[in-house]
Amino acid sequence: MKNLLNNDYTEIINLNNNFFDIEKLHDSTFKKLLKYYDVLTEAPTEYLLLILLATLSGTIGKNVYWEIAKIRIYLNIWGVVIGKSTIMRKSTAIDLIVEFLHDIEEKLNSEYQKALEEYKKKKFELKNDEKALSELKKPIKKSILLPQDSTIEALVDILKVSDKGLFYHHEFGGFLKSLNRSYSGDAKQFFTQIYDVIKTYKVTRVVKGLTFVRRPYLAIIGASTIDWIIENSVKSDLRTGFFARFLYVILNNPTKRHIPLFELEERYNNFEFDVNPKEIFERLFDIKGYSKIEITPEAKQKFIDFDNEFHKNLYSLENDDELSFKGRLFVNTLKFAGIIALTDNRFIVDVQDIEDAIILKDYFSKNIELLISEELTKDEFSRLEEKAMKIIKNEENKKITRSLLL
Repeated sequence: MKNLLNNDYTEIINLNNNFFDIEKLHDSTFKKLLKYYDVLTEAPTEYLLLILLATLSGTIGKNVYWEIAKIRIYLNIWGVVIGKSTIMRKSTAIDLIVEFLHDIEEKLNSEYQKALEEYKKKKFELKNDEKALSELKKPIKKSILLPQDSTIEALVDILKVSDKGLFYHHEFGGFLKSLNRSYSGDAKQFFTQIYDVIKTYKVTRVVKGLTFVRRPYLAIIGASTIDWIIENSVKSDLRTGFFARFLYVILNNPTKRHIPLFELEERYNNFEFDVNPKEIFERLFDIKGYSKIEITPEAKQKFIDFDNEFHKNLYSLENDDELSFKGRLFVNTLKFAGIIALTDNRFIVDVQDIEDAIILKDYFSKNIELLISEELTKDEFSRLEEKAMKIIKNEENKKITRSLLL
């Protein structure tokens, strides 16, 4: 594939300094995937990074995990990309990467419908044989894309039979709003609890009684503006750790120049890609059984050194919110390394995977600082003042009208 960083396709509009440099990563299938998507959209590379991680984690599911000192660490990633509406192409970025999961979803649905027809046919044939009917099992519908508008009860039923899945929402603020509705009850508590893929989740319902869900697993990716998130959240979302379970990418301005639609088509036709995303997603989805992630001695030592340095820095933090958010980056670093290795079709993490995972951790750490110190703490006046100052500083506005500032 041609080097995308040495041509005018990656012209950067340097307005916010919150960039991620793909070339810092070692050569890997994960890096090739990220570059592949980077060519096909003007959506920021940084958005694509988080969306790709979450989508891959939803495709892998709970079939693969770390097991360290009797502790299981699954690879689920929860993330939110934050930026202005329309011009930041948040939804475009999500749809681009989730595309192949729709193909898998259609295949699963087709297989279920076929099995259901066979079940109905067999049930009719055995209608006079009570013993055979009692042994006949109805097919179970599985999904890779979880419904965006389901109740917690419906989601529990899905997670009970699913071993993988991605929940994605083009408007994360709307998702938060639905969780705040009275009928959702303890919905946020539900998500907060299942994040760690706990051994058993119990839920009591009037009709179905006590339901057990073993290792409920899902990945989440959402998109929103910061104003919509603030409007539909409460202070306890920080204190309870609900927000801290998500990774964030916050961009207030585009990081690529605008790409005309037909130029996007020309790009796709002219670039030679050495990666096939569809094959990768299908391979990861088809992982059967349960497998532990292994690690080479060199990679283990690299992570031990990182572990010591990470906690040394963590203990020096005085802001409780920052401590809650950044503390989870430690486990996420292991998740990143596992995802990178599996995307490379390896169940053994090597030292380069750990090094790349640390690079990712550092980038998301920057976004946590931006979220806590600025985005969530600005009041409405500060936001409006910031917008007005941008208009004033814009050299193209030779004459600023009163109505424009208002």
